Amino acid sequence: MVVLLTMVGVAYLMARFVVNRLQRRFLFVSGLEYILLGVLLGPAVVNTVHVFEDMSRLAPIIAFAAGWIGLLYGMELDRRQMHESTGGAFRIALAEVGGTGFVTTLAGYLFFRSGLVIDVVPEDDALCAAAALGCAAAAGSSSAVDLLCDTYDGLKSRMLLPLLRRTSRIGDLLAIASLGLLFAYFHPGGSGDAWLETDFAGWVLITIALGVVMGLLFSTFLDNDADENHRFLALVGIIILAAGTAFFLEISALTVNLILGAWLVNSDDGPKVADTLETSLKPVTLVLMVFAGAMWVPVDPLAGLLVSAGYLLLRGAAKAGAVFLAALGTPLRKDLFRGLMAQGEAAVAIAVSFRLVYDGPAAELAYTAILISVMLNELFASRLLKGLLIDAGELDSDATAWEARA
Repeated sequence: MVVLLTMVGVAYLMARFVVNRLQRRFLFVSGLEYILLGVLLGPAVVNTVHVFEDMSRLAPIIAFAAGWIGLLYGMELDRRQMHESTGGAFRIALAEVGGTGFVTTLAGYLFFRSGLVIDVVPEDDALCAAAALGCAAAAGSSSAVDLLCDTYDGLKSRMLLPLLRRTSRIGDLLAIASLGLLFAYFHPGGSGDAWLETDFAGWVLITIALGVVMGLLFSTFLDNDADENHRFLALVGIIILAAGTAFFLEISALTVNLILGAWLVNSDDGPKVADTLETSLKPVTLVLMVFAGAMWVPVDPLAGLLVSAGYLLLRGAAKAGAVFLAALGTPLRKDLFRGLMAQGEAAVAIAVSFRLVYDGPAAELAYTAILISVMLNELFASRLLKGLLIDAGELDSDATAWEARA
């Protein structure tokens, strides 16, 4: 564990003082280095320091990290702000999530059932892995938008970036909610307790109820005079409890904590809780990326290449088609998909949550494809977004990075 903390600390410092500057210079979003660090620390690579020898023992901690991401995304569902005009963001996000999720799920299912490269996967396993691909493909990221806002002065006040950011956030929420449905439909029933045996609708209700109950329980830990440290410790405790319970029940800790976050942000203490969590996204994402890399297991190279390449191409094509159709009859640009290609912590959290419960050749291939897709999309999404902004007239083609920002 000391080795882990040391290596993660060094990686964080490098990202803070070196990678951040490279990001602004070459317009890419970091994350690749943390996933690769996790691979090196995990059991998949020989002749390295295996900090994570037995990943099964770390499963509750990984569920906690994924749950924290869910909580942060749930904080987006603030009723105080939801009445604000979305400028077409919900329309675009709904079409994007539906179209991208459907196309990648269908293609993944057909591949896993085809017998090409790998043996034919049983129907339920094939559909489950394909649905995970669909959920992760539907998830986006506001990382490219945030990077360009930090890099170029004045972009925050433009029209296009706020629309793209809202669209990405709404899409992530829908993707995380879809993951909860996947867990409910393909629930493994591994607990073995007869009183927990139920159907799809029952597991959906349990997922929602668990998030609400945890929100009610959290309120009992706080009083009106609670300081920030008290709130933070209470949040850690309730997330551990929520993620641990979800892990035991084999439902999505990510979705449970999404519901918990939505409950908390709409409580009387919502603004204070949001302030307490405001700066936690980056360090939690870093830890999640390391765990994601450590959980990876080697797959057949040819199959991994085919699934990953097909996944990348289909995600981009489906996103382009869905956004084009959603923009018809509106003043929105038909090529908005160029600003929505980023795929970040939400997709990684979806992949990690899925692999905590499901295994097998199809699940391993799906997990590999998602991680590769995230790493590559984060590398190129910012440049695609910059091209869109230039074409839309919101950024000069000869604009240079605003070096005054550290």
